[in-house]
Amino acid sequence: MGLFFEPYQADRCCLCGSPESLTGEHMVKASALRKIFGREPMVIGSFDGTSVPRDAQGPKSQAFHFSARICASCNSSQTQAPDREFDRFNVFVSELISQGKSPESVFSLPQYELSSTPYLNVFRYFAKLLCCHVAESGGPRALAVSEFALGRAGRNTVCLYIDADPTYETFYEQFGEHKFAGHGGLMVPVDSKTQLPTSFRSSLTLGAVRYIFWVRFGALTGLALQMFHRPFFQKCQAAYREALKNPLSDDERRRLGI
Repeated sequence: MGLFFEPYQADRCCLCGSPESLTGEHMVKASALRKIFGREPMVIGSFDGTSVPRDAQGPKSQAFHFSARICASCNSSQTQAPDREFDRFNVFVSELISQGKSPESVFSLPQYELSSTPYLNVFRYFAKLLCCHVAESGGPRALAVSEFALGRAGRNTVCLYIDADPTYETFYEQFGEHKFAGHGGLMVPVDSKTQLPTSFRSSLTLGAVRYIFWVRFGALTGLALQMFHRPFFQKCQAAYREALKNPLSDDERRRLGI
């Protein structure tokens, strides 16, 4: 077993590494999609003003699944409590946003006291999503993150920022109330001096609420990616060089939560 990572294997669970009973995981929870869209038709796309959205065949559509696999055990009993806690958490946050209050004040609720079980389960849900996003990009299994996601480690390695989604707000200003959900894919920031990756980062939007979540790591972890997981490291380097060549606009940075 590696110190920081285990190699990506398409035929193994991206959380525990098991090859048994592999299933799919939703990028955006099917229950959340049903709650937002009900039986109404859905389209999927980047909504960047250039690409053309395509029809989605309902909340269980394969278009909403990661290609990376999770075993049945990890996708049910091992992560069921975090899944359910996030559903409850999102209700509270959505109410705060709708009332014009700071979504971060959700952590003032007694049940989300620092290091309480509900608090940790919310972050375990985001840890699972990060593991899936990294695997989706062919990246290795980050051991500290996956162990935390599965409840096998108590140390929270995930950071979280909650705000109102700017894409939702833009559409709201033009068209009023509407139904919207999305994810931010995987971003891997790179240190300009060492040229090493420094974190894994993504986001999740449900209606007006956006969750930005990430894990930071030090130079040794970045070096491990460079030395032992070369194809993924090179993919990160190529994306970094492209970003330097074609910098994001202020609007793009706002929509990505950077």
